[in-house]
Amino acid sequence: MGSHSYLFLSSRKRVDVLHHALSTKVVELVQFLLLKYRLKELTNKAEIIEKIIEDDEQYYNRIFNEASKVLKLVFGIDVIEVDPVVHTYALVIALGITYDGMLTNVQGMPKTGLLIIILGVICMHGNCVSENVIWRAPNMLGVNPMKNHYVAGNAKKLVIETFVQEGYLEYNLVPDSDPLHYKFLWGPRAHAETTSVDVLKFLTQISRMN
Repeated sequence: MGSHSYLFLSSRKRVDVLHHALSTKVVELVQFLLLKYRLKELTNKAEIIEKIIEDDEQYYNRIFNEASKVLKLVFGIDVIEVDPVVHTYALVIALGITYDGMLTNVQGMPKTGLLIIILGVICMHGNCVSENVIWRAPNMLGVNPMKNHYVAGNAKKLVIETFVQEGYLEYNLVPDSDPLHYKFLWGPRAHAETTSVDVLKFLTQISRMN
């Protein structure tokens, strides 16, 4: 962690300093990998160590694994090793989904994580779920559907308008409901690109990470 003063800290303080330093590295690596995703570029272990890990190479696996978890859960992005010899990685949207919610190739944040969670919630409720249940799903990512979020933006608008318009969700009025009540189902594009089994497996992996 660089400074000789670290050696003179109490054991408890050392743990706190180490945790903070590693957390900072995780955030930096997430940002670096998101940039690689936007630019559609590969990266490798050597580049990650040179640009992000630097003198903390002994903690490489810990930092890399934590950053990979964040990318999967929050952004719906998988880090795939494409060359095990030099440890080259590609950043791809999880589950074969082709939409990431970015405004352009280099602007915005991938929003696939929220989409996958919502698809999973629908699966777990018999493939049809009330909107009241859906609005609790963004909370799994720390997203308030009524407020703007740095990843999801306006989550409620993203779900009702964008995910529906893109064909991943159907948002239908429940007949004869009073007051008016809506339900969510998988849309045709979701059915074409992934399966309920794969979505539920993905969510199981996420829960085990936590």
